[in-house]
Amino acid sequence: MITDEALVTVENMTYTWPGGPTIGPISIALPPGRLVAVIGPNGAGKSTLLKLMAGFLPPATGTIVIGGRQLPTLTAQSRAQLVAFVPQSLDTSFDLTVEEVVRLGYLNRLTWRDRLAVRPHVDADRLDAILHKTGLHRLRERPFTTLSGGEARRVLLAAALVQDTPLLLLDEPTTHLDPGHAVTFLDLVREMVHVERKTVVMAYHDLASVGLYADVLWVMHRGQLVAHGDAQSILSSPLLTDIYRVSLVYLAHPQNQKPVLIFP
Repeated sequence: MITDEALVTVENMTYTWPGGPTIGPISIALPPGRLVAVIGPNGAGKSTLLKLMAGFLPPATGTIVIGGRQLPTLTAQSRAQLVAFVPQSLDTSFDLTVEEVVRLGYLNRLTWRDRLAVRPHVDADRLDAILHKTGLHRLRERPFTTLSGGEARRVLLAAALVQDTPLLLLDEPTTHLDPGHAVTFLDLVREMVHVERKTVVMAYHDLASVGLYADVLWVMHRGQLVAHGDAQSILSSPLLTDIYRVSLVYLAHPQNQKPVLIFP
């Protein structure tokens, strides 16, 4: 059972790419009901951290515990009931409709008999609600291969929402989205966190808007988690100027007083 104490616990985790940089050691705990943004320069290790937390990469040392369960010891199906991952890059080579791709999110909850069905039983009301929330209801019969990059990203988000896991990992989720769809996307994610008490960890690059949505910021630099805390304390720190090697101006948003960073 998942408690308020910690949904995710990472202890002394490291990973080394063959011939490349080392990630960690990283130790951090994350309770449920938080929207975490992982920020840092290109190559800082943000995507690698998410892949480790998703179980796609095995840590060299240390432990990752999600919902009280050791991640490396879980079967793929058990892992898929705890964590959903939306990648940064997309493979659009398969010939499925938008609705069929979204339905794939149900696979982790189906028995092997249901999986053999051509169109396995799903919660139709929940499917329709997610298609509407993500703005895909009018595209449900479109072939996935014909979508724009932004549309395809919304489809993968919808499939992750259907998967209905306590932890959702998003790698640069607003890439290819226009401002309107990006705001809608982030508002939906924030609603999931604050209403459904989901936990979301997203690699994010837009310092101007990250403080408007994230409850917590993790700062990655050269494979290390160098800082973490609430958005206001992190974005007002001189640390980011040193890491990004550019002058940043901290402002309070005129409507909600949330922290915003701009380039002078």
